[in-house]
Amino acid sequence: MPNTLLAARNRILPALVTPLTDSGELDEKSLEHLIDHLYRSGMGGLYVTGSTGEGIYLDPAIRRRITEIAVHHSRGHGQVLVHVGSIAAMQAFELAKHAGEIGVDGISSIPPFVGGVSPAETLEYYRTLAASSSAPVVGYYIPGLTGGGWSIDRMCEVLKLDNVIGFKFTHTDLYMLERVMSHVGREKVVYFGVDEMLCHGVACGAHGGIGTTYNFMPKLILEVATLCADGRYAEAVKVQKKVNEVIEVLLTCQGLAATKQILYWQGHIASTKCAPPRASLSAEQQKTFRDRLMQTAIADTLVR
Repeated sequence: MPNTLLAARNRILPALVTPLTDSGELDEKSLEHLIDHLYRSGMGGLYVTGSTGEGIYLDPAIRRRITEIAVHHSRGHGQVLVHVGSIAAMQAFELAKHAGEIGVDGISSIPPFVGGVSPAETLEYYRTLAASSSAPVVGYYIPGLTGGGWSIDRMCEVLKLDNVIGFKFTHTDLYMLERVMSHVGREKVVYFGVDEMLCHGVACGAHGGIGTTYNFMPKLILEVATLCADGRYAEAVKVQKKVNEVIEVLLTCQGLAATKQILYWQGHIASTKCAPPRASLSAEQQKTFRDRLMQTAIADTLVR
């Protein structure tokens, strides 16, 4: 069966931020605005309720609502992948079922990571997840978040499960990326998840990318991806350096809080509120952060 995710010409997807009100409720108006802005900027779809979207910290009802809004606003514009990972496996399976029922293009999940989970248990988790939804599964390798890496063979085992049609690879081990792709074949879609190395991941064969910084500098990210697609890697590296200048500043703060702060300054969300236990930037942090951003390629986007 053809891989439906590979049918998309544009596989550059923001790991969508979840806008919240000052009181911590879902800000649907800001969410709709941000989605529409990203599509106008040329994004090829959305990756919702992942770590950037604070999914694991949100009530399942809010996660379902975010997915519904994303699907509605993506019709005719791009594909939607929804991250359903949760500490409670049954919650992940329920979210996967709902996502399939409302027509997402794919579901994704970090592997179980609390309390020590064996390779066999991880494989069974993905097998059950893949059977829980009518939507295909995109595995997720992010050892920096879940702790502990996988072997190449272990990742290939997951990718060979029925209804698993690809993976998001958020790691700097490009040798592993290339080897896994060689073993499983080009029919599996691969999204590279290290924003500061997008051009390198694509050069190693990734079909696209999913990232946090795509929310606030979509045009620069798309320029990197387009140049890579055209085989113009030297030019792509030059644009990647501009992206990385911004990321270097971003990493001086808590990444998600800083991302929301930028989106607020750009006028795309109404509040910088993060889901507990995460905190927004302090006034002092905001000043230092903005001063440094004014020396980067996104300075003219900070309109507020």
